[in-house]
Amino acid sequence: MSDGSWFPGGEPANATAWAQQLLAYPRTVDNIPSWMWDIFRAEGVAPPIYNPEFKSVDWKNRRRPVTDRGTDFSVEPTVIDPALEPGVLSRIGKKLFGSRS
Repeated sequence: MSDGSWFPGGEPANATAWAQQLLAYPRTVDNIPSWMWDIFRAEGVAPPIYNPEFKSVDWKNRRRPVTDRGTDFSVEPTVIDPALEPGVLSRIGKKLFGSRS
């Protein structure tokens, strides 16, 4: 509202709500705004990420195809083998939790 308070029954979206949005309409790591990353970090949530190489959304060690309209929920997710994709998972970890130098 104009005084900075929330409308009755309203509250800011949490990491789960934003993760659901990114699962349906995925973005690459670089296209997730910093304020959204802050929410994910604060709640310790790894968000779904669009993987342009496979035209898929990757989350919780799962992968689903993405079409022009968003994630294709008619297809069952496949399991991702992290050993085969160290670059992608490494970038996500650095973005979410910062570099460990």
